[in-house]
Amino acid sequence: MTDLSETLRATARKWRNANQHHRGGVVLIWQGKVYGWKDSLRDASSESPGALAIDETGHIFIAEGGDEHNGAKCWVAADLEKR
Repeated sequence: MTDLSETLRATARKWRNANQHHRGGVVLIWQGKVYGWKDSLRDASSESPGALAIDETGHIFIAEGGDEHNGAKCWVAADLEKR
């Protein structure tokens, strides 16, 4: 596991602890800061490419493709070991 992975998981965990009325779902992170939560990983077109989503089990997904104006094309399981 990389330091980045652990940092992202810690950020999501801290947010979840402070917002316990939001159970499950994914915590959304942009540039290292939480910007939202959704009850499930949905269509990536409402997110900017590069946005991250961390689910309650610690899996990390990254919004890829597309552009900032039209949103990302899809969510991909992040392989942060290669980044």
